[in-house]
Amino acid sequence: MIEGNHAVSKNAITVDQLKLACRHVEEMMAAGVTENLAIRTLELFADVYAKLHVIGNTSPHHVNQVSLWSIKARGIRNAMPDAKPKDHFRVEHGTPKRGFARKILVLYQRNELSTETLLDVIQRDYRLAVITLDEDQHLNRIARSRLFDTPEARWKAAGIEF
Repeated sequence: MIEGNHAVSKNAITVDQLKLACRHVEEMMAAGVTENLAIRTLELFADVYAKLHVIGNTSPHHVNQVSLWSIKARGIRNAMPDAKPKDHFRVEHGTPKRGFARKILVLYQRNELSTETLLDVIQRDYRLAVITLDEDQHLNRIARSRLFDTPEARWKAAGIEF
């Protein structure tokens, strides 16, 4: 994250804000809200926090910000440099946002959520890659709900090559 004499994004999320989002998940679920709804703020906050540390900004994901491209996506980009990203590509989270948020929630529940533990989880589990829309559909069919040890193992299971 850019700090000190450099500007920090107004949208930068802090560890304390992540803790608040985790508490929100627990309180909402205790009140009968499903996890599907209760965890959404934490998903967003966790993604923004990780993206700031990995890419350096908090803006919405765009293919031009991501350096890891599948072979098929790179082939389309090379063949059609002016192709509209929304028509051909998807910025894919190696660990789905829900799974990533759950990892942070577990740290919170163990009273282990800190800058250091967050950076460990980000380094181990947060990957962004550009894949084709067809690769994305295939990935969702076979690997959306399953847990994998690493983002790379998830992509390999879907036959996505880099």
